[in-house]
Amino acid sequence: MGNMPKCILIITGGILQIPAIIEAKNMGLKSIVTDKNKNAPCMKLADQSYAIDIFDIESHLKLLNKIQKKNKIVGVFTEGSEATVTVASIAKQLKLPGISISGAQNCKNKFKTREILQKNNIPIPKWEVVKNLNEFYEAVKKIKFPLIVKAADNSASRGTTKKYDNKNLKSSFDLARNNSSNGLVLVEELCFGSEQSVEILFDKEKCYDLNIVDRYFSKNKWAVELGHVNPTKLDINDKEKLFQITRKAAKAMKIKFGVFKADTMITEKGPIIIEVTPRLSGGFDSQKSTPISSGRNFIRAAMRLSVGLNLEQKDLTHQWAKYCAVWAINAKKGNIKKISGILEVNKIKGIKEIILVKNKGDFLDTIKDSGSRPGYVVAEGQTYHMALRRAKKGAKMIKFEVEN
Repeated sequence: MGNMPKCILIITGGILQIPAIIEAKNMGLKSIVTDKNKNAPCMKLADQSYAIDIFDIESHLKLLNKIQKKNKIVGVFTEGSEATVTVASIAKQLKLPGISISGAQNCKNKFKTREILQKNNIPIPKWEVVKNLNEFYEAVKKIKFPLIVKAADNSASRGTTKKYDNKNLKSSFDLARNNSSNGLVLVEELCFGSEQSVEILFDKEKCYDLNIVDRYFSKNKWAVELGHVNPTKLDINDKEKLFQITRKAAKAMKIKFGVFKADTMITEKGPIIIEVTPRLSGGFDSQKSTPISSGRNFIRAAMRLSVGLNLEQKDLTHQWAKYCAVWAINAKKGNIKKISGILEVNKIKGIKEIILVKNKGDFLDTIKDSGSRPGYVVAEGQTYHMALRRAKKGAKMIKFEVEN
């Protein structure tokens, strides 16, 4: 056993998880990655990879029996992924650091999340969960327009529609139910205000307020995140309110280890919680914009905790202060014939990176959720609006030429 390589099991192998592979290597750990997609970006980068659905807990536990004979697994980890129940289940099985399975389940299931937050007097939108069309219509009458229809068990706004009237109500219900693994649909009050992502971290009963970014969403019927700016432009009072409500939500969800993230909104009535999850953010903020804007490394910090190591304060300490924006590239539905503008965008001052999720020859569907965005532009600036302006300009210049 002593001669076995120390390994970390990373659940999900998409583009967002590439920094986790890099950090594992820098820490001297072998990486073992699982993802349903055998061609996922991290599958070739990892030391070992297995094509397993990230939500298939039983198959992961069977995998453990196979790989433990030749690997010393010292941690299990995910970031930017909703595989948190799988991670918690593996951690329990191997007696590794992690959160409880029930805590992970409560965060993943939107119905349970809202039930717990409401019970603990944490402000959230009005909501109803339904299982059939009749209940759906009753919930719509109760919540009243405008409202938002969501899958009760999914992420990245998959299956989500904003509704302002009765037109095509059934199609919204069907879309949400078809994207919900448990068959339940959430009907929620559509609130208005500025939106944020708030991250905190727990270590040995101590809570660290990590970061807040400002998030921007499409104004059409889909809930697509267009981009974000890191850090937020909110004043110190509003930031403290958001950290306070996030800490309170974590306590209610019984999360007291590792990272806890809340999607929030500041409305005219004050801050509210939209969603929560016990992992680092997606959307390239923990992966790109946090390191660029501040020099901090939340992925390494969270990974160190997952393998039983102490935090290093340098990972949580600002090395510098500037702004970073990430903005999504827009494109129409069709087969991608050509992508242009990359060379021109790379010449723009402050452009840090162009990230393409879709490439020539791929099929691009209508962008209905945050999981279907074809690419991103990452830009830095000395001011908030400089970074945002550069990222938006770069994203607009990149063109996906498609044919139907």
